[in-house]
This record gives sequence, structure tokens and C-alpha cells, in this order.
Amino acid sequence: MRLKPRQVEAFRAVMMAGGITAAADAMNVTQPAVSRLIRDLEDIVQMTLFERVGARLIPTAEATQLYREVERLYLGLDQIAQAADDIRLHKNTVLRIGSVTSLVRPYLHQAIVDVIGERLDIPLVIEVENSRYIWDMVEQNRYDLGLVFASPRMADKNAVRLHSTNAVAAMAPGHRLAGHSVITPFDLINERVLIPGRNSPLRLSLDRAFSREEHQPVSTMETSMLNCCYFAAAGMGVGIVDHTSLRSAEADVISVPFEPNIEVSYFAIRPSGGQRIAILDEIISRIQHLIQN
Repeated sequence: MRLKPRQVEAFRAVMMAGGITAAADAMNVTQPAVSRLIRDLEDIVQMTLFERVGARLIPTAEATQLYREVERLYLGLDQIAQAADDIRLHKNTVLRIGSVTSLVRPYLHQAIVDVIGERLDIPLVIEVENSRYIWDMVEQNRYDLGLVFASPRMADKNAVRLHSTNAVAAMAPGHRLAGHSVITPFDLINERVLIPGRNSPLRLSLDRAFSREEHQPVSTMETSMLNCCYFAAAGMGVGIVDHTSLRSAEADVISVPFEPNIEVSYFAIRPSGGQRIAILDEIISRIQHLIQN
């Protein structure tokens, strides 16, 4: 069986409304109809999406992941509808930008303020996502500009290197390793290590570095680069991050060079063969200046 739009609509309504009754009101149907749509959806995807706890309906972890994909679908539909309106009304094209979290503040935020300012003729869509997703969206011409982590050896002609730096170990002031001149994987065996997600190029290099050690860290926490900084400042462990993320987080941490040396680079990417948009050149140039100064 194939998914039906009404089943997906019912799932989205329950997730947004928090229950069958409110979802039924939003869809203008009966509660049994919504319940049946949800059951049919669960049968098709072969997953339990909701668990009943007392009078409450609690989404499962699988439901939360699925909802993220559904929201992307609806966002895409909304963007198509908006684009149709813009074409019909002869409005300017919406600029779509995707960025990793570490570059949003202060870099992208300040660049938008400086370059766009009070110009009301430039509609914007700005989304925060992981690098892999942003790459895909740029390749599909769904983002006009992407700000990503990437390999320092990348030579894509449509990519502009914004900044390169080296990985560091971040920890709370007073941590037992704060006085070291360098931190190695061996130093972290008895620590909780805060590491970036698997979609980060830094994570791949870290996995290789730790795989060379006879023993692995006793504990790890996988999260975003900014969260690594925040948790490190709170004394939750030692985060392996880069100076750009540290500056963005503004967390109270001590940073120590990490060895083996791992270079972390940020790039601005654009669709191949896409129309050159001058204002995006200005935004990229401004971000470069902010990061490097």
C-alpha cells in the first residue's frame, strides 16, 4: 500500500495539535476518522507512532523523526505556493539560505543586517540544518546559498572558503586538563568526550584519531558543535570543536590545541550553473570579513 495524503495530513495534525480531538477539529472530521487514518498510516510504515499514557497521546521517537520529514514536505509545498504568488504578482525572487548552526550568530546574522538592512524588496528564507542536508538542497537548487562545514581539500568551483581553523579541546575553567599544552585522544580516555554529529567532517577525523588508541573514552555525548561548547562550559565533559564554534557560542571555556591536528573549514556553496546573485556575493564577503577579524 502507498501513503495517502490524508493519512499524512492527519499525522501532522495530531503532532501539531497534541491529540486526536484537537486534530479532528482542525481537519473538520470526526475523532474516529483521525484515529483510523493514524492506524492505517502505522500499518503502512510498520511503526508505532503514538503511545497512549492515561488520557494523553505521546509521540514515539520514530514519530518525531517522521514529523521532521513531513514538515520539510509541507515547507516545500508552502514555498511552491509562495513562488507561484511571487510570479503572479511579479515580485522579486525569494533568496533561500541554509546554514550550519555555528555560522548563524554572529556571522550570518550580522551579514544579513549589514547587507540587507531595511531593504524590503528582498524576501528571505533562512534555515538552520546540517551540512549534508544543505549540500543536497543546494545541489537540487532549493537553496541559493549554503554555509557548511566541509573538507579543507574540497575544490568545488562553486564553493568559497570562508575560514579554516584547527580543532581544539574545550573544557570548563579549572578542569584537570586545562593546564595541558596539547590534548590527545589518550588524555581523554577517562573523560566524557563531547563530539559533533556524524554528518560533520570533523567527526570523521575524530573517529579515525580515536580508533588508533587501544582504549576508547569511557563516555561520549554526540551533539552539535555549539552544544559541545555549552556542555563543556557546564562541566559535562571535554568538547572537541573549533575556534569558530567557540566564538559563536560565547561559552566560558578553556581551549587547548588538539592533536593529531585536524583542520576545520567552512565554505559558502551555491548551485552549479545558477544565476549569479550579486547580493549573495556581498553576504559571503561580509561573512568572510566577520570570521577572519
